[in-house]
Amino acid sequence: MLRRTVLLAFMSLTACAGPTAPLPPAATPTPATITPITFPRDLAAHDALTEWWYYTGHLQAQDGRRFGFEFTIFQLRRQNSPTGLLAHFAVTDVDGNVFSHQARSITGTPQEGFDFNVHGWRLSNDGSADRIDAQMTAGPGTQPPYALKLRLADEKPPALHHGGYITYGDEGSSYYYSRARLAVNGFLQDASGATIAVSGLAWNDHQWGDFVISGVGGWEWFSVQLDTRTELMLYVLRDGAGATSSVFGSLIAPDGTVSDIGPGSVRAQATGQWLSPHTLATYPSGWQLDLPDQQLVLVLTPQLEDQELYFPGAVFAGPAYWEGAVDVYVNGAPSPTGVGYVELTGYAPATPSTQ
Repeated sequence: MLRRTVLLAFMSLTACAGPTAPLPPAATPTPATITPITFPRDLAAHDALTEWWYYTGHLQAQDGRRFGFEFTIFQLRRQNSPTGLLAHFAVTDVDGNVFSHQARSITGTPQEGFDFNVHGWRLSNDGSADRIDAQMTAGPGTQPPYALKLRLADEKPPALHHGGYITYGDEGSSYYYSRARLAVNGFLQDASGATIAVSGLAWNDHQWGDFVISGVGGWEWFSVQLDTRTELMLYVLRDGAGATSSVFGSLIAPDGTVSDIGPGSVRAQATGQWLSPHTLATYPSGWQLDLPDQQLVLVLTPQLEDQELYFPGAVFAGPAYWEGAVDVYVNGAPSPTGVGYVELTGYAPATPSTQ
């Protein structure tokens, strides 16, 4: 998906390090210039203008308590400017009705390999699984602070969206894949400060390329993980007037087969609204996704209404957005038979309040 709002914050972060030469137009890709995605090489960082690693997931403690989490690393390389790294970290305490989030950023030399450290928040791979090790500090937006120490291992092969390469026209092109079913085990520090064992299911998006996105409009991005071991990635992009400008997605079968979802093959409709007490933005809240070709009707319900990342007091974090854990109901079933995450951008003001 296009994390355009965060990219604009990145541009501000790296520009503060010194004057920057104008960027040339993005090169128009040709089939001869596209390198096939190869693993494990393409887990790691690339020599690209823009790159991100996005993790969302669902955890459960031994006593049944449920948690959601988001952990993200963005990397931006620009001419004559230090490389920028920006990390977002959020925990949804479903049963405790608490959402905590925080951002950290650094500038320096380009990242090589797959071992990131953003002021103590670590993301790495040990050859068999990814590892996340992050601890929030007390402050606005992290009341209380949470911590995670997780191991995430693939249960299915990576899913290449549109063959692993998508084009945005004049704004450039991007490699894009999802590791849509990661088994998670590890530890979480909860609101009381206690460290508890957790396990669950996660999703990873990795996108990179020589693209610079304008930031106009916004989008709804959905990841769905069904109990049948079927997954769905969908995003709906909006233009500056709020109209749908593009629809893009993939359906991942239990055996790992990936099918493209075109704009005429899915309909996404909000079923409610939520007014943020932090930014006073009104977000959609609850969704129905109709996929008639697959005879699927998915109803997504937020596990917690307030899952807005608004970063009070942060110098470089990006404008506010909503990204939260949802339960998924399939074809009118009375109880959920899947989980997911939804990201909403373009709804909040550029400068959120610090309530």
